[in-house]
Amino acid sequence: GELAATEVTVDGSIAFLRRLAAAGRTLYLASGTDEEDVVREARLLGYAELFTGGIHGARGRIDHEPKRLVLQSILAGIRRDGGDPRSIAVVGDGPVEIREGVRAGALCIGVASDEVSRRGLNPQKRKRLILAGTDLIVPDYSSIEPLARLLEGGARGEES
Repeated sequence: GELAATEVTVDGSIAFLRRLAAAGRTLYLASGTDEEDVVREARLLGYAELFTGGIHGARGRIDHEPKRLVLQSILAGIRRDGGDPRSIAVVGDGPVEIREGVRAGALCIGVASDEVSRRGLNPQKRKRLILAGTDLIVPDYSSIEPLARLLEGGARGEES
């Protein structure tokens, strides 16, 4: 309670989430961190309710690439519910989620942020995200308008 959520999150990220949720997009949070901790953090930072698709984290064994397993589970659920993973966007700062998004045919947006300053480009992250196959890279969410318009129209420009 001593710091505002905007003081501990990537620049513009909460506004970006709110914008997508207001546009009616279903948001999922996927993390390799223990699910209980991810849910608690999202609640403390005030954005848990935006993730109408759920907040998903690691459960049980962490030696099996938990983030990959979480993403595979979400994508399987989307397919099972009749959705097409090619109509979604995967937004993340690590190669694991980008690789899984690429495999599913999703639009992949890599966030190559400087985690210390919470804004600006981290060149090492950028390289890893490019090697993972990302479609687009942003340094942070300080200029969300073009990105939000892209995602509000459907991940690959299709109606969704």
